[in-house]
Amino acid sequence: MGKRIGITGNIGAGKTTVCREFERLGIPVYYADERAKQLMVSHADLRASVAARFGTESYHPGGNVNRPYLAERVFNDPAALAELNALVHPVVAADAAQWHLAQDCPYTLHEAAILLEIGAAAEYAAMIVVDCPYPTRLARVTVRDGISAEAFAARAARQWSDERKRAAADHLIVNDGKALILPQVLRVDRILAG
Repeated sequence: MGKRIGITGNIGAGKTTVCREFERLGIPVYYADERAKQLMVSHADLRASVAARFGTESYHPGGNVNRPYLAERVFNDPAALAELNALVHPVVAADAAQWHLAQDCPYTLHEAAILLEIGAAAEYAAMIVVDCPYPTRLARVTVRDGISAEAFAARAARQWSDERKRAAADHLIVNDGKALILPQVLRVDRILAG
């Protein structure tokens, strides 16, 4: 069993782009947000907890999560968002730990936007932070997600500042559209695989 490495970065920093480069090197990546969406549907206890706390409207009749409904309930209510996270994060953490044990590699990556914010850094052998300036992140996300600058700012405000994330990094990968990503990924891979 290899090392568990966290990889994080603020919204629009390009975590997925960087993770894809690691995957091309054969490194398994656990995408926490995607897995959380799956678990909210497939994990019976989590599903029941979400429905009990936020209402049966949290799920469509076919069983999928009613994202607009849940988003309306939690994203402008920090206490409700914290409650949802308290239901989802332990299930995702247990799933990620089980997934990691099944991998046969020098290390695995656990990708999530808020690993540092939830105090999970100690669970990983190292933390990679993908860094990108705010204006570039804003431009990427408003185009990618079709949201306003105000909506982007609201999402970004729930994450640590770029400076704080950089300071918490064991390995920093700059994805500003200028610096080449692959040489940075190869450098980090050499360190982690060694």
